[in-house]
Amino acid sequence: MAIENQGAFEAWGRLKPDTEFAVKALSSALEESEASPDAILDSYLFAKRALAQSMQSLLRSQLPPTCVEFHELRVRIQDEMHLRFSGHVPERYLKVPYGTKANERLFAVLHREIGSPVDNARLRTINGDDIHTERRIRELRELGLDITTTTEDGRRHYILGSLEIDSAKIRELVVKTLGKTKAVSKEEKNEIIARLP
Repeated sequence: MAIENQGAFEAWGRLKPDTEFAVKALSSALEESEASPDAILDSYLFAKRALAQSMQSLLRSQLPPTCVEFHELRVRIQDEMHLRFSGHVPERYLKVPYGTKANERLFAVLHREIGSPVDNARLRTINGDDIHTERRIRELRELGLDITTTTEDGRRHYILGSLEIDSAKIRELVVKTLGKTKAVSKEEKNEIIARLP
């Protein structure tokens, strides 16, 4: 793969020596017959952290620093939200959620392989082995993206089917935003929701 993000590639280069050291330390601990379980676990945890950081940088280096398609998608959702719900809902509740860098990076990896399964482990790698990867993917689905799940060789994979947006999800986003606010009473929320087309 070509390097798309020089800054991330340079970060990987800086992290690589520490990662090599951590992996060698773990290998030594595993080979040592007298090593205590605590020593092996400490070596493993050290190596795991080092690997998560360096592999995250390596994977990011293969993606552009900004995913234009992600931002274009959010603009499309915002436009449809305003087109359908302006006049029915106060403007402050017509904001597209889930615009974090974690969401953007996951989308970028899925988009690069659009139509093909992407291993969950690879998706976790882009966000430094974050345990909340599945939650971020659910958020992308809430935006109306066609993301399906499959299992291959006992491992979970995700597939971004297309860049088409499920319009029904846009209404659900507005309802969810309204549901979270404390600035409007429950009765007012219900009235606004009842008026939504």
